[in-house]
This record gives sequence, structure tokens and C-alpha cells, in this order.
Amino acid sequence: MKINIISVVLLIIPFGGWSQLKPMDAAQVQVFEQSLSQLERVQTLEADFVQYKHMSFMKTAIVSKGKLYLKGTNLLRWSYLTPFVYDMVFKDGKIQINDEGNKRSIDVGGSAQFEKISKLVSSSIRGGKYDQREFQVGYFIKDGVNMVRLTPKVTQAKKYFTTIDVIFSSTDKHIQEVVLTEPSKDYTRFVLSNKKINKHIDDTIFNL
Repeated sequence: MKINIISVVLLIIPFGGWSQLKPMDAAQVQVFEQSLSQLERVQTLEADFVQYKHMSFMKTAIVSKGKLYLKGTNLLRWSYLTPFVYDMVFKDGKIQINDEGNKRSIDVGGSAQFEKISKLVSSSIRGGKYDQREFQVGYFIKDGVNMVRLTPKVTQAKKYFTTIDVIFSSTDKHIQEVVLTEPSKDYTRFVLSNKKINKHIDDTIFNL
């Protein structure tokens, strides 16, 4: 099944339900950033995810489910399991793709945009450290939940999304949701669950 690669990767990174956001003040930002320091210790992450793709011409969202794996700073895998099978791995400076048996590889180093996206995905899972030369970073609270909103400054990135909202759990402080809004106002929402932090993940998981 063919998928727009940019759209899939950017998911890792605004939801209509977040229309009334309260900006954090300086003290709240400081406390929030301190709470995120624990995410710097994340060496591995395994989680289930549900993707909700909302498009203006459809009444209901398209729902997909799969698994996410992260190891170290340069190994990342998204595995869609239903309703289709699709795998994407960031490894050794490349994006490896298995689209229902059709395998191909993209050189990340030859694409500045892909390189930025892969760093953004890994950074989000580890709680931040976003490049403020490329993104305007906003900190918000909604019903007691902390959220970081990234708004691109770079023209190239603006072609693909207008904002990325990274929403953190109020309990374990790890990422709970990531929502991407496109220039068309369509948006995609990822919800993570069953997170396993710093559990052993074999390197073979990142082989396609």
C-alpha cells in the first residue's frame, strides 16, 4: 500500500480539541522542562500506537495501528500492522522502507529535510531539545496536560505542516500523543500506549 513518506514521518510530531490553550508562564515552563529531563535517560522505547487521519472530505477518521521501536539516538522503527503492513526504519543515515514486500532505501544524508525529520522524531521521544532556529516553540497547558507546540520557521518545512503538537502524559511525563496539522487543515493524531521504557530491544528489530 503506497503511503506519502513525508506525511508518515512527520506524524511523529494540532488537534481540533486543543482550541483553548493556556500558555505556560516562565515558572511553569521551568518546572515542565525540569520534569522532561528524565526523558534524556530514555535509551529504548517500545510502544503501541493508533493513528487517526482526519481529512476534510471524510466524515470519520482513517484508523491505523502498529508498533514503535526506538533504540539509542539513531535507530527508529515505525511498523504499521493494521489495516495494512508497512515498515519504516531510520538506520545508518538511511530510511529503509518495506511496503508490503516492496523494499527500498532512501539516503537521509542526501536529503536535509529527511535528516531534520528523523532528528525531530527522536528528540520528541526524549522530551524536547528542539532547534529554535527552525521552530517557534510554545508551551501550553490544557486541562492539566502539558503540551509543546512546534511551528516551523523554515519555508521548506511549512510545505508539509503548520504545527506539530507534542502532548505529554500527566502521570509518567512521557509522550502520550503527537498531532500534525497540514496546510490544508487536515491533521493526523498519534496516540501511544503500552510504553516499555529501557527494556531490551534486539538490533534485529531494525533490519527490514
